Amino acid sequence: MTPKTQRKYELIASIAHGDGNAVANLAQLCEIDFTTAFDMFELALGKTNTLELARDGLAVFEAASPTKTRQLFAESGPIQKLLYSSPAVGDKRLINFFVGFVLSNKIEIADECLMRMKANAFVDFNENLRVIIDALFATYCKEKGVIVPAFNKKQKTLLIEYINKIKGPNKALLLQRMKEIG
Repeated sequence: MTPKTQRKYELIASIAHGDGNAVANLAQLCEIDFTTAFDMFELALGKTNTLELARDGLAVFEAASPTKTRQLFAESGPIQKLLYSSPAVGDKRLINFFVGFVLSNKIEIADECLMRMKANAFVDFNENLRVIIDALFATYCKEKGVIVPAFNKKQKTLLIEYINKIKGPNKALLLQRMKEIG
């Protein structure tokens, strides 16, 4: 067994048993085997879904490879479930992942994420949805070089469905914004 392989297994065991600093161990494992590190991130989140682990763990993966991170995140229902149900749900990275799902027409994944956010007791879904829609509009306009976004029917239907589930002043504001885009 090579020293690199031995270190990989030591890190896996350490993360699995909750020994040491999970984020630091994930960072080291990420350098050796990105996919295995992502799997261990899922395991660690399942055991102790803390704000630090969720936020800082994602940062480790994005620093190593933003493209691989987005791909594995989109393919991992358990990671999405854990993160969108966690205290980190308002984190900019999770909002950006969600925006990416909507803009790339991964409506089923976006719907699951919104469902988990709505059920999340750690955040105010009304305010979080406003922040998400602001980010969605801003990202679309920046990417397309336009002033007003233009969403397709599935995207608008999804957003309006969840806007209708909130109460308070954000509901009227967000519904008006959706009407303004067509």
